[in-house]
Amino acid sequence: MEKGKLKLYGYYLGIGLGIILVVAFITSQIIMPLMFGKPKSIEVPNLVSVSSSQAKNILADKKLHAVVKDSTWSDEVERGFVVSQKPAAGDFIEPDGTVYLEISRGSKFVKVPELIGLNVQAAWMLLNNYNLRFVVADSLFSERYPVNTVVQSSPSAGERVERRTKIKLFISRGESAYADTLSTGDDYNY
Repeated sequence: MEKGKLKLYGYYLGIGLGIILVVAFITSQIIMPLMFGKPKSIEVPNLVSVSSSQAKNILADKKLHAVVKDSTWSDEVERGFVVSQKPAAGDFIEPDGTVYLEISRGSKFVKVPELIGLNVQAAWMLLNNYNLRFVVADSLFSERYPVNTVVQSSPSAGERVERRTKIKLFISRGESAYADTLSTGDDYNY
């Protein structure tokens, strides 16, 4: 008989908790919004020229979601910062709404760094840091620069080029054999 009473109390307790949960749900989802109105729309903040991480934090504080939709080249907006947004700043959206962000990749153009006097490996590493490529165009005799050193580049240092552009390097062969004979005074008979 004891087991039967415990089982009966368990049913009553389960039914009571179920009723409480249903009433709480109906109150929060139907009655409260009718009495106090729907939550107000949220004004979208201006996120242009703000870093992507800061933009996500600003939106999270306003109970909005950020989605990075795309990235684009921009000379005006620094790399990693917001270029544009949808919806636009000042528009109103529902709480838990989504704001789509377009992030800057930085400028599509870079200035060619100074390469003259660097060995080929150092020039390659420097160009790689600038997101540029290179090709050895020719080798030249040079009394000023040692073997495998850049003596000239095309385009030259300081010129603006698109990223991934191939820079032509002219590499030193060292001093010419003819230059050695002139300096030692050796004569050649032809």
